[in-house]
Amino acid sequence: MINKRNVSPSSVLKSPASIPDQHSKNDEEKARATSTTTTTTTYRFATTVPNTIPHFVMKARKNWREIPVVFDEFGNAFAIRQNWDFFYADVGWIHQNLPYAKSSRLKSEQRVNHFANHSELTRKDLLAKNLQRASRAAKKRGENDVAEKFEKISPKTYSLPGDLSLFSREFDCNENMMNRKTSSFSSSSSSSSNSTSSSSSSLTPPPMMTASSNIWIMKPIGQSQGRGIFFVWKRSQIQRWQNRRKKLDDDMNTTNSQQQFNGLSTSSLSSYSLQFHHQQQQQQQCEQYSGVSHSTQQQNNNNNNNIASNANSINICKENYVAQKYIHNPLLIGGRKFDMRLYVLVISFSPLVVYVNREGFARFSSKRYDSKIKSNSMENYFVHLTNHSVQKKGESYDPNVCDLKWPLHKLRRHVRATFDNKVEETCFKEIENLIKLSCDAVKSSMIRDERCFELYGYDVMIDDAFKPWLIEVNASPSMTADSTSDKELKTRVF
Repeated sequence: MINKRNVSPSSVLKSPASIPDQHSKNDEEKARATSTTTTTTTYRFATTVPNTIPHFVMKARKNWREIPVVFDEFGNAFAIRQNWDFFYADVGWIHQNLPYAKSSRLKSEQRVNHFANHSELTRKDLLAKNLQRASRAAKKRGENDVAEKFEKISPKTYSLPGDLSLFSREFDCNENMMNRKTSSFSSSSSSSSNSTSSSSSSLTPPPMMTASSNIWIMKPIGQSQGRGIFFVWKRSQIQRWQNRRKKLDDDMNTTNSQQQFNGLSTSSLSSYSLQFHHQQQQQQQCEQYSGVSHSTQQQNNNNNNNIASNANSINICKENYVAQKYIHNPLLIGGRKFDMRLYVLVISFSPLVVYVNREGFARFSSKRYDSKIKSNSMENYFVHLTNHSVQKKGESYDPNVCDLKWPLHKLRRHVRATFDNKVEETCFKEIENLIKLSCDAVKSSMIRDERCFELYGYDVMIDDAFKPWLIEVNASPSMTADSTSDKELKTRVF
């Protein structure tokens, strides 16, 4: 995939006619010896993520030489003299050094590990937008079956605050449907009990009637590792979030207007102090929406406080969010919820060239699944989220005993043994199709650049009907290890 910078072999020189035969014979012997010598290839690499598995792998490779990375006074990283062949960078470096209009600054033989506008696939709101656009385009072509596939790749998602009215309408529609079905079930149950009073059997409500059917998970569009996530299951929670956000916007605009009117200094110190003041104010006003109140945090252990701190450190009333329909019927193993991290390598979007790594892993929650969301409870994080960065902060987590992960081959073996081969084959074939469709949805938006490629981390969840759902796509899947098995797996992947 990476172009090699070859050291040209010595050319074979023909001796002039004036040179004696003995010299000519010696030159021929030297030429033959030179032609049989193996050409040495040197790769020059640089990275902004040292002491990670990719860094160790590249350093250990023969004929790979590291180019030091230096940082300017603002903390921006760049490689000395740009004399590198391969740059394994974080997304921040890509955004600073590979803007859309300036990608030509790279040399033709250089390679970087991100596409300039990778966010079309990896930002939660843009992924939802691209899937919706692909569905509409398929309908215009008369391909309704293809359009339906795009719509069913991922749980229904709304971008907030832009789609707040649409989200509220969807939420109310689901709520009304649940109320009607509950009312219908109650009357049916009542009439049934009157007619069969001697019967001890009881009716079971249909799945659509459960309270968990209208739970939505709120995620900040630019965050990862479970930061800033909270749940909503009441209309009043959405309204409060909307009101708080509007109030904070008004307060900020008023403050800015007063500053401009009074001619106040906007130095870095005063700007930082103002920002810190607003962060504190927003923190106090918005912490209730993360599902953890301040008093609840004080009652939990230090690890749990770290989780709450991570959630509340994201300004949930100021950040742009997506509201994603919560999958209330996940497939469970041992009573626990799980999702899968799959590694997908995209060499090109035009033409589309995608490789799915055979290895990956399932990530489990640390507590048994319960469909109910508990108000102001830290337990929500350990029951309903599968992010390993969250689960490993639980008080009972011990990677030497159980790191809450299964390698992908073990998961597939479990599905085959518990159900049958056809279920496993069909499910993972659908996952492959899901990956291809997601790349198809964004390929028209991606900048074509043969010097870029990307290793994505796909998060996929399976429901109890064995339908896979794309939860999100990560541009920088974690390449650090929590255990020996984790290190071995990620080393093989890279």
